Amino acid sequence: MLRQFRSNYIRPPAQLRIRVNMGRYQQPTSVARKPEWNLQLIRKSFLLLVLVMLFVGVGRWGFQTLERSGTFSVRRVTVLGNRMSNEAQIRTLADIKQGDQLFRVPPEEIAERVRQHPWVDQVEVERVWPDTLTIRVHEYRPLAMINIEGKQQGLYYFGHQGVIFAPVEPLQDIDYPVITGFVPPDGSEDVSGLGLGEDAIAEDVHGFLHVAARGNPILPLQSISEIHVDREKGIIVYLVEHPFPIYVGYGNVEKRYYQLVKLLERFYRKGEIEGIKEIRMDYHEGRILVARSEP
Repeated sequence: MLRQFRSNYIRPPAQLRIRVNMGRYQQPTSVARKPEWNLQLIRKSFLLLVLVMLFVGVGRWGFQTLERSGTFSVRRVTVLGNRMSNEAQIRTLADIKQGDQLFRVPPEEIAERVRQHPWVDQVEVERVWPDTLTIRVHEYRPLAMINIEGKQQGLYYFGHQGVIFAPVEPLQDIDYPVITGFVPPDGSEDVSGLGLGEDAIAEDVHGFLHVAARGNPILPLQSISEIHVDREKGIIVYLVEHPFPIYVGYGNVEKRYYQLVKLLERFYRKGEIEGIKEIRMDYHEGRILVARSEP
């Protein structure tokens, strides 16, 4: 009978047995491992949080220790590049107190304060570790002086950048041409930072001064006494050694400057500079009129 049972029993295929076994053990395995995986994640997250808190605490303690030790306290302030601006004035404007922490010093705010000095154009502030702050100033370069008419009347410096920047003080250098005839716009409370305007005559004045500043020996910048701004006639130039007016007019100031150089060179060479009443370069395009006083 046992033989008959064995003969009637059909062994299931191997593929079916594998599927049954997999279905039998897969579910318990996955259910058992899920809590263990969550527990490991919680442990790692907690450990990471502890490490972050420890790192922040140690960093804060170290920062406070360095701050109390005075290692990075400002002990020296170096001012560079100043010629006309006084070093004491720069330090006062910078407002840096002895003992301020170098890493707490705001360079942008210091630069903004120092730029309030009328002679200072640009400022660079640099931390030099561990205890030095360097302030490098770039000052305006005078190109001329300008006589302001109106409420803010007075003599000011006019820079290469084309702006008015500082009043002329006693004992300062005044060996520059003087721009006259300029009236600031209505409502201007402070002329510092103003230009001559955006019209053609403003460009002519600035351009003529720049060409003269190149240092031609016949007509250098120092030989010009005055440049008068006339809205109808253009610019009128007066020389230091000769009082007659030179009507340069409007436009082509570089070309007219070199025409004037050739004319003056000829007069100097021939000794004909005396007795000139006026020179008109605005008389006709390509022609210059020289008027002389009667003997």
